[in-house]
Amino acid sequence: MRIVVYDDDNNFLDFIKNILDKINKKHENMLGTPVYFSEENEVKEYVLANKKHLTVFLLDIMVDDEIAIGYDLAKYIKEIEPCSIIIYVSNFLKNYMKEAYAKMKSLTFIEKENENIFNELEEVLKDVHNQVTEKVYLIAEDKFIFKSIKYKDILYIEKIKNTRRVILNYKNGFVYRNDSLISIKSQLKGKGFFLYSTKNFIVNVKEIIHIDKREERLLMSDGKYVPFSRTRKRRLLECMLEQ
Repeated sequence: MRIVVYDDDNNFLDFIKNILDKINKKHENMLGTPVYFSEENEVKEYVLANKKHLTVFLLDIMVDDEIAIGYDLAKYIKEIEPCSIIIYVSNFLKNYMKEAYAKMKSLTFIEKENENIFNELEEVLKDVHNQVTEKVYLIAEDKFIFKSIKYKDILYIEKIKNTRRVILNYKNGFVYRNDSLISIKSQLKGKGFFLYSTKNFIVNVKEIIHIDKREERLLMSDGKYVPFSRTRKRRLLECMLEQ
């Protein structure tokens, strides 16, 4: 899980870092390695460089002479990567925040001057972690429609030849994605039994019905066949027996 923290107060950034370090220690590094920024432009650069990845942002929202500082940043993040999750960390009243920033679809609001801030952050980040580990978030090619697909519903992923694109087939359909099989395989790590059947296919072993050794193909649960190579047959069989 990627965590980005933005606040123009470096002392508060140190305070949040201490809290997130404690949460990581308590929950076996579930937050990964958070990054911290005090400059808005640094956050924008990070968003552009990582726009294909689901990221959780902890953003400070301030108001200076009725100008919202941080609102434009939240809007920018959502325009670049609609799948990102925003958590507001601010001193402003909850009612004001809900009214002014509801359309930014913030997950929640946490007050800075709050003696219970550790517990509140811990609970909301545990909830986000559970959501992220249960789902893979994709941007579809057709008008950038957002789809949420559970890992367990993925059947197989096929590389489109001579492109950096794949077709991800799942139980209710399929979606195109601009990504490589290597990148997707790393995202699927620890999310089930996903193996290469050939260099151009990754399959969910749990969705294999049987192996046709003569034709060198796998019958998947959707009734379709996926090729496999002889060099990968043994590992596929071993994983099928482990289910």
